[in-house]
Amino acid sequence: MSNSEMEQGLESTDMTTSVAGAEAAEGAEGAERHQSDPPARGRRYGGLGQAQREQARRAALIGAATEVFGTLGFRRATVRAVCGLARLNDRYFYAAFDNMEDLLRATYAHHAQALLAQLQAAIAASEPTLDARLDAGLNAFFAFLRNPHAARVLLLEVMGVSPQMDQTYQRYIFEFAKLILAMTPVAQRSAPLDDEAQAQARIVGLALVGAMTNAGTAWVLTGYQDTQARMVASCRRVLGGALA
Repeated sequence: MSNSEMEQGLESTDMTTSVAGAEAAEGAEGAERHQSDPPARGRRYGGLGQAQREQARRAALIGAATEVFGTLGFRRATVRAVCGLARLNDRYFYAAFDNMEDLLRATYAHHAQALLAQLQAAIAASEPTLDARLDAGLNAFFAFLRNPHAARVLLLEVMGVSPQMDQTYQRYIFEFAKLILAMTPVAQRSAPLDDEAQAQARIVGLALVGAMTNAGTAWVLTGYQDTQARMVASCRRVLGGALA
């Protein structure tokens, strides 16, 4: 089955130390923060409107959650640790998120979207050949994983949390699979597929994402023991063999 068949088939389916320090800081500063109420709705504060302040606080919570989840892990993370690191009162946490799982889902989506965007940009800027696109995409992928906290959120912390989290994870897995299968130049793609070929394409795409996920996870967990060049060259063999 050609790569064009695979792509069409897929288209048819649709920090412990720093955290401890933050908690201590939260205990020292919490009383002062609790004494002041948030500015009235619609009022501009520090040159920012209500919506801008809410967006900035949400971004701060996601940034703090990345470090907390990436060091302590989701199951040991607390609202207090995240808010202490973000230097925000916990009322702002509950204004933005229902609970810690909601924050995990948002944090995972943030990093998955960022990685997708970086992969798309790298592939689009490369030469329109399979080898060039593979090199560009793989280098972008492994460069992203050099942030160990973001990598842990993306690769490890979301697994088995809840059915809702699993659905979010699967949605992004399909997006990554479609991106991989789209690397073959347009000129090499063929006509529409029958149902069986589409099903096989979907499975092959997901298998390739799984292979890259496992390779990336091992790389992160072993402390980036292999060079990025070695990771790219090895994974190019896997993807190139399936997509050629």
